Amino acid sequence: MKIGVFGGTFDPVHYGHMKLAKQAVQECSLDKLIVIPAYEQPFKQGRTLAHGEHRYNMLKLAFDCEDKITVSDIELAKGDVSYTIDTLREVKQLYGSAEISFIVGIDAFLHVELWKDADELLQSYAFIIGTRPGYMESELDVLLHRLKKSHGTNVTKIQNEQIPVSSTEIKKFIKLDQDFGEAFPPEVERYIVANGLYS
Repeated sequence: MKIGVFGGTFDPVHYGHMKLAKQAVQECSLDKLIVIPAYEQPFKQGRTLAHGEHRYNMLKLAFDCEDKITVSDIELAKGDVSYTIDTLREVKQLYGSAEISFIVGIDAFLHVELWKDADELLQSYAFIIGTRPGYMESELDVLLHRLKKSHGTNVTKIQNEQIPVSSTEIKKFIKLDQDFGEAFPPEVERYIVANGLYS
């Protein structure tokens, strides 16, 4: 069984996240993908986020029609800093002999050696990296060569179609009551408006 784990703040979830998740399922033949919103990411501590319940609910709306994609609140339930290795250990306990891959964007992966228990992470789990044509490709290739040699890390690169705005920019546009185009499904937009998020 092949399982993908996709973590992040998802504040808010947008089409870029959704496309990466769907591509990972298709291109890597995943049997199941678990999307996990973080309570607080170690490299983004101190940032103000929408409440975890709201981010979880938006993800549920975004992925509602996807058979192989589920949303989990295991990191939110802990109420503490979310470390990738701890989450992957939990998933491994649940699914035993399954091959587990962590889905991550290129920006975050370039710092993977600084993550908690990086040696175990790189030796015991596979990675699916969302890349963009021409974006930091040489840095990534150098890192992948080194990690393959030192840890035998299994990495799959997939080209992630980018949307023109980021979660940070979306929040700015909402706060200023400006149009930001179609960044997420209508259900997510309605949820944001109904709950007065980011305004």
